[in-house]
Amino acid sequence: MRIECPHCHEKYEIEPSAVGQNIQCQSCGKAFEVTNPNLVPCPDCFGMISKRATKCPHCGAPIGIANYSNGVSSAKISKTKVNPENENEPEKVIMVCHPDTANYTLEIIGGAIACVVVIGIFILLALYIEMKFTTYKITNRRIIVTKGWITKSQKEIWIKDMRGATLDQNIWQRFVGVGNISIGTAATADTEICLVGIAHPQQIVDKINALRK
Repeated sequence: MRIECPHCHEKYEIEPSAVGQNIQCQSCGKAFEVTNPNLVPCPDCFGMISKRATKCPHCGAPIGIANYSNGVSSAKISKTKVNPENENEPEKVIMVCHPDTANYTLEIIGGAIACVVVIGIFILLALYIEMKFTTYKITNRRIIVTKGWITKSQKEIWIKDMRGATLDQNIWQRFVGVGNISIGTAATADTEICLVGIAHPQQIVDKINALRK
């Protein structure tokens, strides 16, 4: 295995078993850790992956196919266009929200009326759990939907893979200022995730679509 001193760039042939060990350069005398020259950082999660990888085993992001010359990788990673301002930044949360109470006004009124019988209490409890334990998180890299109280499910979509965000509002939702946001990927024509009953939905759609530019 051929390696290079990071200090003076002297090249050596060394056994693969030395990966992870600290050695001293025979040329400049400085110590450095031996790393596998066939590994590169994933452009999305920065985990170390093979130059030959077409998909990151850590985060699942697609990687461009490597080109080879004389058995040595000269790969150039090709990525879907993303916002240059976000490309090299660590992932950060832009907003976290829940389904808005206004989206369930009619159901809440119906449950309150039904409280004269026991079933109304269960209706209101079910609505509270759905709103409280449904979370929509938007970061500069992903949109994440988490649901569940006793059990939990999570779906996410990468901003760079998005086809676009679309807004749907029925008459009642337009009246109370909430809406449903559907998001799909370029890989499929179907909706991947849906943010239900979001307040100020047009502002959020604009914010999500702006992250794709």
